[in-house]
Amino acid sequence: MSSKRYVRLLPSDFTTPIAASPGAGSVAPPPLAKAVINQTRKRKRVGTQLACNLCRLKKIRCDGTRPSCKICAKRSEKCVYNEKRDATQDAVDIVELLSLAPYSEALEALRLLRTTGDGSAVLSVIRGSDNDSRDPTSEQPSPRASVPQRSSLELELMTKNPITYAPLRHISMSELEESNLLRPISAAREKKRPEDTPLWHGEMMFVSRERSAEAAQIDNDSAAASFRAQESTTSRSPRWNEGLCDSRLKSLNIAHWTNVPIPNEAAARVISMYLETDHPLLGMFDPDKFISDLVDHRDQSCSALVVNALLYWGCQMYTAIDKSVAQHTEPFCVETERLWAAAECHDSLLNMVGAQLLSLAFVGQGKDHKVLHFLGAAICMGTRLGLFGVDEDVARTRMEAIPESSRAAISNTAWGLFNWSIIVSMFYQQPGVAVPKHPPIVPIPGVDMAENSQKSSANATPSDKPSQVQEIMGVTFPRVCELWALMHEVSLLYHHPEDLVQPASLSLDYAEMKYRELLAWAENLPFQLHRSDANPHHAVILHMWFHAAILDIFRPFLKRSEAIELRLRTFSAPDRTPMAAYMASVNQLKHLIVHFRSNYEASTCTLLWHTAMTYVANAMLRDSQDPEWYQYMLLCLYGYEMLRRPFRVAEAIGRGLLTMMLRDNKDVTSAQAHEILRHLQERGLSYVTDDEIRAPFMGDLELAQTDPAGAAMEKLAGDFEDMALFREFTTGND
Repeated sequence: MSSKRYVRLLPSDFTTPIAASPGAGSVAPPPLAKAVINQTRKRKRVGTQLACNLCRLKKIRCDGTRPSCKICAKRSEKCVYNEKRDATQDAVDIVELLSLAPYSEALEALRLLRTTGDGSAVLSVIRGSDNDSRDPTSEQPSPRASVPQRSSLELELMTKNPITYAPLRHISMSELEESNLLRPISAAREKKRPEDTPLWHGEMMFVSRERSAEAAQIDNDSAAASFRAQESTTSRSPRWNEGLCDSRLKSLNIAHWTNVPIPNEAAARVISMYLETDHPLLGMFDPDKFISDLVDHRDQSCSALVVNALLYWGCQMYTAIDKSVAQHTEPFCVETERLWAAAECHDSLLNMVGAQLLSLAFVGQGKDHKVLHFLGAAICMGTRLGLFGVDEDVARTRMEAIPESSRAAISNTAWGLFNWSIIVSMFYQQPGVAVPKHPPIVPIPGVDMAENSQKSSANATPSDKPSQVQEIMGVTFPRVCELWALMHEVSLLYHHPEDLVQPASLSLDYAEMKYRELLAWAENLPFQLHRSDANPHHAVILHMWFHAAILDIFRPFLKRSEAIELRLRTFSAPDRTPMAAYMASVNQLKHLIVHFRSNYEASTCTLLWHTAMTYVANAMLRDSQDPEWYQYMLLCLYGYEMLRRPFRVAEAIGRGLLTMMLRDNKDVTSAQAHEILRHLQERGLSYVTDDEIRAPFMGDLELAQTDPAGAAMEKLAGDFEDMALFREFTTGND
């Protein structure tokens, strides 16, 4: 045998590999491996992601300084950058990244590359920034240094679940400043130039540029006005009949349904806005049959109660576009309650729809003492009709007895109400929320307009072809039903354990099981709901709800004394903790909010997405060590300022979040908080009812676990002045 000695090879897994078995602990690397790791992490990447043309030509290293690099400045040469990157440069950067990055991070990058085939996405995920062009000799920190490194669990999620955990491009604070998202609407309007374009592109709702003049009255101070100058980059924006979602609405005679003196054209626009904006997510009735009965004065799929309740909610929404519509809001409230007094003793699908719409409308107007009353009334009505509260065997028997012609209407109403009860239970966490013990007995509505639209014209009858309003609905509502069906047991266990059929304990194993179910559901979403710039607004809100639900699942495990030691069993990332899963969804929500506020006019007129802002604000206050926490708080606060004109409750929410900010962060002054509150109050309309704004839902989501009364948003809002005065006395700042 040869006596030749060989150099001992280091093991390749310096850190615990991603493919480790579930539950395996970290393996400490040998001393020499630690030294190599440390040396690798200390190595700085020299150069830039994009060199100027002269440095490229001479094949010398460029520092990427703008407007002129050091080489060009020294030679007095004109410095020109070719902004278009090619695949070769991406490949070179990826190879360098893989050779210098820590093992676990490099492995995740390779897996992401194999999954997506997108080199630029890999670079974006690992660097956390699309711009790495600072002078490496500069004393200012590089973008990488100012951006928290992504956890290995987040990278694993981006690799294996790219539909809902999209690779994230770091949004610099300078970009947020330029986007006008961190300032009030009035200041943003003064700063905005006509040639400005949004940072991101997406759907512009309701009115395209070529028909905006005749379609609706747009106030100069409307938050929606900034979207009207931008041309949509997607074909999904409605373009029919002067801003109406369906041409039949031009024949509307609203006086047949209501005593409120609203013009036919205004009522048609309000109904159209609701059907385009909120109905794809709420889905309480068949919109096509509703419009037919509405204009033809039939009462099979339409009733006076439903029409007035819809107009009560819709007038609040439309105030974002035209504030003159606000004068009809309170009369519709009075008229709807009058009609309900006569209908509440008669169980029917349409009365259930009317009660649900009333529950929704009272949220926006800040009359939350009535939200639960009408939700409970609708659930009780559905239970008496046999739609809720029965187990699967009984449900199957009852389903067989329902005529085929009635099943679609029953499915839409039952699942719409069921979904709303879970939303209220999960996101509002109010005591006394009525939640059915079982999902509806009828199947989830399975109408998929994408499949219908692909039917051949030779075989399709006129009834098979989607109508104008059906095309707007898309494929979102059935997936909303699936999401809340998955979260139903979570709602009962977390907030109504006494209603569980079988006792269950709140454990991390249960939370992880639900997390896995949600991830599996998300990866089976139809391609129309995959994250992209072409998503309709309701698809973006669906993704917001998905990540908000994940935050709710893991929130109880963030404050436990053993939280640092808790590990998820079915993931392989070294930091597979509840906190890592929580923060991965927080990061997704932050980007979704920026994207939604930048590109979707629906962000100014629907309240269904506001939960994302409350959840991100709570996360930022929880982790004030994040150097960007204040900017993201402003992003959320001015998102509520944008919603204040149509929805009174937005002022109470903003005031409550300001109280939390003053309480939890000493760097925020009383003067800063008062200035933001003034902006919120300026957006209000003087002729809206002056009743007290009620908001008893949870505002401080961490405190809600131990002190629900103290965590209520209206309690926090009421404490604002006391907290501001306390801050003045303790800091000397006014």
